[in-house]
Amino acid sequence: MARTFYIIGAGMGTPDTLTGEARRALDAADAVFATARLAALRPEAEVCPFTELAARAIGAGGQSIAVLVSGDVGFFSAASRLRQQLAPHGEVRLICGLSSLQYFCAKLGVPYDDVCVRSLHGRAGSILGAVSYHKKVFALTGGAQNAQTVCRALVDVGLGGLIVHLGENLSMQTERIAHGTAVELADQPCGDLAVLLIEHPNAVNAAEPLRDSMFTRAKVPMTKEEVRWTACARLAVQPRDTVWDVGAGTGAMTLELARRACDSLVYAIEYKPDALDLLGENRRKLGGYNMQIVEGRAPDALEALPAPDCVFVGGSGGGMRRILTLAKEKNPAVRVAVTAIALETLEEARHALQDLGFANVEVSQLAAARGKAVGPYTMLTALNPVFILSGGGDNAE
Repeated sequence: MARTFYIIGAGMGTPDTLTGEARRALDAADAVFATARLAALRPEAEVCPFTELAARAIGAGGQSIAVLVSGDVGFFSAASRLRQQLAPHGEVRLICGLSSLQYFCAKLGVPYDDVCVRSLHGRAGSILGAVSYHKKVFALTGGAQNAQTVCRALVDVGLGGLIVHLGENLSMQTERIAHGTAVELADQPCGDLAVLLIEHPNAVNAAEPLRDSMFTRAKVPMTKEEVRWTACARLAVQPRDTVWDVGAGTGAMTLELARRACDSLVYAIEYKPDALDLLGENRRKLGGYNMQIVEGRAPDALEALPAPDCVFVGGSGGGMRRILTLAKEKNPAVRVAVTAIALETLEEARHALQDLGFANVEVSQLAAARGKAVGPYTMLTALNPVFILSGGGDNAE
């Protein structure tokens, strides 16, 4: 007879949050395995570290084996990994449980069908993109990214006034639910078993195109919208890409990139004081808080940054080749786009891309004109022609 392994979502880890189906499966099991926290649910459960759960279940006697996992088996759960390990040894059945999202939103009395869900528990990443572009964000926290650290990250970019709901040790005797601004909660110590619901009523729509008229520009150069849209398409920016914008200027291109890399961070590298002021002003004005401002000259200012998936070079300050070299050293598969107005910059960038072994190097020249009403007529005004160069990763040839 084939063995059956039950991976059971234990809800919040208390008897009250076990489903009836979970109870019946546990009652019928020949053996039950769980980590120390969840073993309290069943006196007969054998306690073992998570890394040993699968092996212990496989080695157990009997036909029906139960393994307890926290929360719901489909919500940032270890169930998928366990299923892969157990599948060669018998039938695997998953029994859903109550997730922290369901439990916490019920406690707050709010629906969760419009919530953006993210997990920072034991993971790298940032909540700033999700908060920038969603009105409600639910976050699992823990490890280096505990609730206090997440709230401090909001404060650091100017979002300290957002309302945050904190749930700690949900369903346990030590359960704590707190409400306040990010500034207030950033000063409150919190344990690992905590979740956050962050409200941002003024979150912006990441799908909305950014028009030139939306930016404060002053006398700082700005990449025009037609060029920005084309360059972004060449880069094929993905939501979780890490992006560098070298020579960020007003931040127009940075914020365009930030809306596409909406689950990650875009680093705006700039050294001119007036441009740095505009970067901060346009970030506040247009709500792209996953834009990180890096003061300094490239390439030196790039050394400490994480490896990029995409790099846009709008101004190199004479360091084009060194910038592209460093980007490729950090990530051989990096995708890059460079804009040039001068023929000298065009040639410098073209030779650098070829010499450094970038694949799929393309060069195009974009000439756009905008209509302007002049009396009863519409007259076209030409913009400066711009060269766009792009390439991606190692040249396989």
